[in-house]
Amino acid sequence: MTLFDSEYLHLEYYAAHHVLVSQWYGGCSSQQYREAVTNTSSYIQKMRIPFAISDRRLLPPLSPEDIEWSMHEYIRCFAKLPLKRFAIINSFDEQASAQLHLFLNNRQYPLPFKTQVFEDLTSAYEWLVSVEA
Repeated sequence: MTLFDSEYLHLEYYAAHHVLVSQWYGGCSSQQYREAVTNTSSYIQKMRIPFAISDRRLLPPLSPEDIEWSMHEYIRCFAKLPLKRFAIINSFDEQASAQLHLFLNNRQYPLPFKTQVFEDLTSAYEWLVSVEA
């Protein structure tokens, strides 16, 4: 089921395995980025989604302001989500990849659910649903 679709992001929910997949198609404005991640979190919270994948392969580096916001504001909301596992498909861009690792390894706000970074969608999906077996 498609939850959101734009020129920069697509959100798809797979009910059979309770997985939300977000696929970034490229960059967007700061406002669009912040609204997109906030809305994605809202879907996870409202639908009590336990498994999510963020495909960030085409997402370019974030601005310093968006990194600051992500690391100190957004992460507090993100850490409270009902996720059991969160898989990330790494960006092709080295700077964006480094930013992701800063977010995931934030010592001030550690994530209470399992996270893992992958290079492809199939491996990420298999890791998420393997917990159900």
